Amino acid sequence: MRVYFDTEFEGLFHDAALISIGMVDSAGQTFYAELSDTYSPERCSDLCRREVLPLLEGAACEMILADLRVALRNWLSGRGEDVVLICDSQRDVEQLKISFPSGLPTNCSCRTLSWLEQLRRRFFNIRRRLHIKHGLRAHHALDDALVNQMIFEGR
Repeated sequence: MRVYFDTEFEGLFHDAALISIGMVDSAGQTFYAELSDTYSPERCSDLCRREVLPLLEGAACEMILADLRVALRNWLSGRGEDVVLICDSQRDVEQLKISFPSGLPTNCSCRTLSWLEQLRRRFFNIRRRLHIKHGLRAHHALDDALVNQMIFEGR
């Protein structure tokens, strides 16, 4: 099963902390979480403060990193034996590693989109048209994962 994922993090610097993670599988089932104990708004880049933090939903979506590790492992184990985690940035892979410091669950592998897939993604979502058409928010981890799922699963 393919699982598209996206992360939001403090900024484009080496030790940027994970803020949120969103996943959607090829069947449309979703996982979304926001971390309450990993990041600091003061450390966030201007872009993050302007585009990411205002989109956080809080409440039921918030959890600490230790709880995220358990919840995400449980969600992924329910996706079957052969799960391919797909993202559009190596930075997302690095953030995923924070969630699984001892390695991905045994049923999972991970890959980033190829340059050709990146080109397709940009073509189909030029000027964020899929975000707009479907009422999705750019720089929201789950919504960005949903856009990739729409492009590559034909939904």
